[in-house]
Amino acid sequence: MWTNWAGNQRAQTPITRPTSISELQQAVAQSGTLRIVGSGHSFTPIVAGADRILDLSDIDLPVVGEVGEEKVWVNANARLRDLSPAFAGQGLAFCNLGDINTQSLAGAASTATHGTGRTLPCLAAEITAAKLVSAGGDILSTDDIPLEMAQVTLGMLGILTEAQISVVPKYNLRRQVRLADLQDSIANMHQNWAENRNFEFFYIPFTGKAVELRHEISDAPEGKAPRDLDMIAVKVLKLARNVGLLSSGLRKMLLKLLTMAQSDEDYVGESWRVLCSDRRIRFKEMEYHLPPDVAQDVLQEVITRLHRDHKDIYFPIEVRQTAGDAACLSPFQGGPRISIAIHTDAAEDHQRYFDAIEPLFVEAGGRPHWGKMHSLGFTKLSNLYPDFDRFCALREQLDPLGKFLTPALARLFRP
Repeated sequence: MWTNWAGNQRAQTPITRPTSISELQQAVAQSGTLRIVGSGHSFTPIVAGADRILDLSDIDLPVVGEVGEEKVWVNANARLRDLSPAFAGQGLAFCNLGDINTQSLAGAASTATHGTGRTLPCLAAEITAAKLVSAGGDILSTDDIPLEMAQVTLGMLGILTEAQISVVPKYNLRRQVRLADLQDSIANMHQNWAENRNFEFFYIPFTGKAVELRHEISDAPEGKAPRDLDMIAVKVLKLARNVGLLSSGLRKMLLKLLTMAQSDEDYVGESWRVLCSDRRIRFKEMEYHLPPDVAQDVLQEVITRLHRDHKDIYFPIEVRQTAGDAACLSPFQGGPRISIAIHTDAAEDHQRYFDAIEPLFVEAGGRPHWGKMHSLGFTKLSNLYPDFDRFCALREQLDPLGKFLTPALARLFRP
């Protein structure tokens, strides 16, 4: 049985593992719907429901192929955590990354996964050319499909096998972490994005405190990374929530002790090692990307509703910004967006919390992260994306039988 990382998506469908592009073409050409699995870090039903599932981790393509000036061809189904050290061996690096790097490049790009930084785009925007296997088993490229269509696809135009991506010379980052008053973080967030290469902050529920993270390129010697205490912190937040059911005062005390124990960080390391973290505690997530001019007000209302109605929630709220790009299905098409992400424990019910917060995001013109939970369908999505209908027309042309559509995807991309 296939299960995603969070455990909220499952499929009994047998998994086929082709070992070459020709085997992949033969498998795709067979009848029936199919989907590709990567690391399973999407929370949405984009795999479950297909007649067949393919895993491309055994495909005989090198992790890194042809290296050109500021561009590299890669195996699109390689994991980000494997691509980064492979790039480093060539003196290269990703321009930016998110805080999780277990995903395959194809999965991360096809869902517009992002890091943070006002001038730094999502990973899909770094793709400059691509090769795909079509629904009929033919080889297509971005000579056949417009690049802006092929960058973010949810795997619906074809199976991404190789991608040419923009890279930069290998670099180090200085990471600075500090605890701040939440209202200061919200009031100063636009200034902090203007002044820092990377900036983000996490609100710790029911504390009035936020953890701010900044990264800048540095020529200083690498230092020793401090111990990652995120897992311990989340466990303490859960403990505080649980004892709070018996005594609100005890919850306040534990949360105060947690914030007092939060220590500042200031160290230098290789970019991908600094940007990316292990996430061992499993969760479910909803994330919307908002126009920058409304994000502060929306965030304030999210926190108001959290405090008033959702005292069972203990996961932090994450706030980031990503530069705009031109991809048709990119949530960042047309300009920068501020992302607000909310979470619940993977083993706990998310519905009441997510249902209460999602209308705030939608009313503000937010676009959902394609790999995270949301309730939008075709009509609402088509109103959010200027080129949505154009993308759907191309999808229908390339895959008229819906080979790459699960029932859940059909609800999003067919009227």
